[in-house]
Amino acid sequence: MRNQLKARLAEGKVALGAQLRFGSPAIAELFGLAGYDWLVIDSEHAPQTPPGIQAQLQGAGCTPATALVRVARNDPDLIKLYLDMGAAGIVAPFVNTPAEAKSGADACRYPPRGTRGWGPDRAAGYGLRSQEYTAASDGEVMFVPIIESAEAIQNIEAILGTEGVDSCIVGPVDLSISLGTAFDYQSRPFQQALDAVLAAAQQTGKPAGVGVYGPVFEAGLAAELVQRGFRLLLAGGDEWILGSGCRLVLDQLGKLRG
Repeated sequence: MRNQLKARLAEGKVALGAQLRFGSPAIAELFGLAGYDWLVIDSEHAPQTPPGIQAQLQGAGCTPATALVRVARNDPDLIKLYLDMGAAGIVAPFVNTPAEAKSGADACRYPPRGTRGWGPDRAAGYGLRSQEYTAASDGEVMFVPIIESAEAIQNIEAILGTEGVDSCIVGPVDLSISLGTAFDYQSRPFQQALDAVLAAAQQTGKPAGVGVYGPVFEAGLAAELVQRGFRLLLAGGDEWILGSGCRLVLDQLGKLRG
């Protein structure tokens, strides 16, 4: 196995991602074929099921995109399940301390490096490539915490510095709420939090990520975030792009209804 997203980030390149909530393998395949570098299958905020997540991993597997799973909580059992299904990595919400970061990172790796129990299913070709997968997986799977609280910002250098943490993603909405500036992304506390994440990324030598919090089709903000130093961009997804597309069509054609 080779994690194309991890390789891209190691080269210092920007990786454009989308978050998927509708549970459709066809949508996962479509986003991958369209050219997204990585996809996040969101099981935290959507009614996803394990069989549905595996189907989406299979759909994304027909494309060059790297598929990660966003777990409902930083739970070693959930992490193990989705990695065994073939997820290339785990995105974990509300990782606020280095101890929580270590727990999640360890759950992604086999002993002696971590605590992951052995039993890869689709990830190891249903048993056809068990030895190859086991030998390569520790170095290829990713653990990516979501930074979405004031506490996480206070601990950001220690979180990113934790062995096995590959990157992070700033969750802008929850972070702004935690900072007391809900949805105000230009506020000084929010902007200082972004600066803290970027400083920690530079200090630890790991790429920083962020959810793009402007309109889906607004390129200016994404370009600004890249210029500041973010490399992992989560920009839109099935809900956002379909909703924006509906509004775009209605803005153009709705007047025809009189």
